[in-house]
Amino acid sequence: MIAPPAFDAFRASARTIGIGVALIHLAVAVAWAVGLNDLYHGRSTVGTVLILAGLLGRLLVGEITSAWGARTAATLRGRWRAGLAAYLARPRPEGERGRHDLALAIERVATAPGLTLVSTAARVSALGLVVLFLAAGWLATGVVVALLALSAPLYLRAGRRGAELGAEYQARRAVFERRQLELISRAPELRSLGAVDYGAREIAAISESEHSSAMRAIRAALQSSLVTEFLGGVSVGLVAMVVGFGLLNGRISLLRAILAVLVTTEVVAAVRRYGVEFHRREDAEGARRVLEGLTDSRPGIPAPPASSHLLEARALVTPADPVARDLVVGPGDRLRLTGPSGSGKTTLLETLVGWRDPRAGEVIRRAGIVAVVTPESPLLGASLRENLLLDTVGPSDDDLHGLLREIGLDGPRFSDLDRTLLADGEGVSSGERARLALARGVLAGAELLLVDDVAGHLDEASRRRVADFLDGRPGLAVVEATSGPSVLPVAHEIGVGS
Repeated sequence: MIAPPAFDAFRASARTIGIGVALIHLAVAVAWAVGLNDLYHGRSTVGTVLILAGLLGRLLVGEITSAWGARTAATLRGRWRAGLAAYLARPRPEGERGRHDLALAIERVATAPGLTLVSTAARVSALGLVVLFLAAGWLATGVVVALLALSAPLYLRAGRRGAELGAEYQARRAVFERRQLELISRAPELRSLGAVDYGAREIAAISESEHSSAMRAIRAALQSSLVTEFLGGVSVGLVAMVVGFGLLNGRISLLRAILAVLVTTEVVAAVRRYGVEFHRREDAEGARRVLEGLTDSRPGIPAPPASSHLLEARALVTPADPVARDLVVGPGDRLRLTGPSGSGKTTLLETLVGWRDPRAGEVIRRAGIVAVVTPESPLLGASLRENLLLDTVGPSDDDLHGLLREIGLDGPRFSDLDRTLLADGEGVSSGERARLALARGVLAGAELLLVDDVAGHLDEASRRRVADFLDGRPGLAVVEATSGPSVLPVAHEIGVGS
């Protein structure tokens, strides 16, 4: 669990501050009522001082709570982000790689203490009902209590509806992002097939669905706001009418009438703030559950004990292969996974690296750098040097050229390290892309290399160059999945799907 330890302390501070804010606001309402009454009776100096003092008090409270909320949110935001570092450093399954929801969750949960302050202040403001009863009697108090009680189920209904629509919007947004990235990555194929319009229409349809879901969520939030505004206005209006009749009949004094109206306004304002923040409060709690549900170790990949093994699988069953397998890979080991296409070799590799959860058994992987090399290994829209070094300080240009020559990338297209490569790999063959990924992994200091169906994209001479390259690094462990040729002339072989 990656929850910052100070979170509960901030929430406790928020409750204390919320109590103080509510009491100060009620005290200011009383001061204003006395001040207005003094002004009416000609005591202008005392009345003006009370009114200005109350105004200054509210301004100071507002500035202090605003500064506290901003500082608290910034602190929590930084600590939650720091807590995510270990989680994001581990490989993730395909469906989790984006995790756009984590950034949104951090933003939401950072506001939780401020929302707790608002919630606490609203509850404490209920003490104003006692003042209202003493000032205006049971009728005015009953009106306010009845309307506040009526608002509760409306808040809950609007909140549940808003939560449902918010979850629907987030789900559709995630689908939209995944599908958009998929279609963009396949744009050259769609263009070659003359099906670019198909991709555009699908993106437009998903975008329209996301837009409709967002609008429904906004309407639900507005419903909650309208409830607070309507009931708040009705409450103050009815109390003003009650005390107005009391003034006409001589049953209550001007001071009590002003006090009743101002205290009612303060109570309703606190409840209004509570209602306006209703959805944000629910979102913040949901975001905290999301973040606290994250762990540094994925299920099925426990923290490894001290061992010389780089990788160990115990009774491992993958979604694509029902056979339970035991694998052990140590430094310098060479393992070849063979089997026909569709037998589950790629699924096994992705389970070993942690991109997929095992169906049964466990994988223990020692902390260290693991390089995954495939014909679709991603490239950056950056220079050849940046693609190799990933913007880190590394070997000299001469050493980089030597490394490229060693794996067969010694043509004129790879002589300029400042040459820009395109992120979609245009101008680079699958075999060249795989060898660039191989060089990148070695430069990053990988201890374990997972190679997925690369040999079939290389000619015989290139396979020999890669084999010699790997033979020259006896400490590098290699696990290769292939249904045909291999870059590992000598390796322990395991059949998959048989």
